[in-house]
Amino acid sequence: MSTTEFNSTKNNTGTRVADFIAFVNDRKTEQVLKSFVLDQVMPHTHVAVGGVDDAIAYLAKIERSPQFLLIDLQNSVMPLSDLGRLAEVCEPSVQVVALGERNDVGLFRSLLKIGVRDYLVKPLTVELLKRTVNVAEGKVSPVMLARAGKTIAFAGTRGGVGTTTVALNIARHLAEDTHRRVAYVDLNLYGGAANSMLGIQSNNGLSDVLQNVHRLDPQYVERTLIAKGARLFVLSAELDYGNLSPFQGGALARVLELLCDSFHYVILDVGSLTDPLAGDAFDYASRVYLVADPSVHSTRETIRILRFIEDRDNNPPTSLLLNNPNAASTGKVQAADFTAAVGRAALYEIPFEAKAVTVAENLGEAPNEKAPNGFNQTIMRIARDLTGQPAAAERTFFQKLRFRRR
Repeated sequence: MSTTEFNSTKNNTGTRVADFIAFVNDRKTEQVLKSFVLDQVMPHTHVAVGGVDDAIAYLAKIERSPQFLLIDLQNSVMPLSDLGRLAEVCEPSVQVVALGERNDVGLFRSLLKIGVRDYLVKPLTVELLKRTVNVAEGKVSPVMLARAGKTIAFAGTRGGVGTTTVALNIARHLAEDTHRRVAYVDLNLYGGAANSMLGIQSNNGLSDVLQNVHRLDPQYVERTLIAKGARLFVLSAELDYGNLSPFQGGALARVLELLCDSFHYVILDVGSLTDPLAGDAFDYASRVYLVADPSVHSTRETIRILRFIEDRDNNPPTSLLLNNPNAASTGKVQAADFTAAVGRAALYEIPFEAKAVTVAENLGEAPNEKAPNGFNQTIMRIARDLTGQPAAAERTFFQKLRFRRR
């Protein structure tokens, strides 16, 4: 391993400490970095030819982590896993810039989600580094993301598994208890259950925006939303049966883009998987929750629907929720058998609630249920899984990674 150092300082044990550390896989990139640190007059740097393992070995020996860390992922087979190992030997405050040879949007988005400040594609240049690492201000220039909010899709394996009950109560919890702005989009154009569960009437706003996609702007979309409190808003339709709702392909994408500019979470109640809107929902979802019940048919459909979701280009992370919408205690598929058949475990199993949920749905209210491991507590746990970490803008790279690895 070749190493280039520039006036590095030493701590009391004689181990060198640097403000800027870089490990790259080729000599050409090393020379570009050498020119960069000279151009920026950075006195305490460490530039080496090596990979993630070399970086881990070096960082484990020094007393303090650097301000900036540039790591080359060109030869990394599992970059996210490698960055997780790297997180164990670094302080949370490190500002990380990843480097690679693939112009891979999926990898770029994944790295940004876990807190990497930027992802640069080779060949590296001094000018590119100067635009990325602001030495004078001591920070990596922020990458501007097009959408601030997250689109979360909820789908059921069959009718009656409680998809809307689960999705709506999670949306209500996010809005009322975590103070997020939430847009709930019921994709059943002929009237889903969400409006009656909230005690509101549909204004056919979803049909309106889908048919007028070329006229949409934030104000237009805001006017179609029905408010349920200060932070929960609903976009739905209730067309007469037999009426067709013509809209252009891709119309939902524009609606979601505008909603994500104004809301922390956009919850999609997918409805029928045969509807073209369902495919669009999965294509633009940042996460999917698939709700199943402990029946043979639901178990079989879970396998098929997972394949349908995972075969799409977006391939969003998908979690299973095993709901118990009725009191049946015999003849149901056991959780262990469900896991064995599907090939993965449910993220949470939602217990049957005999009275509170049904009463709340009929009254358009939140369930008044307080059992320690009951319905509301499980909804709260799912919401915590969804939000995961504090508001992300200021959360550092290694804080994010450590939270994800728990």
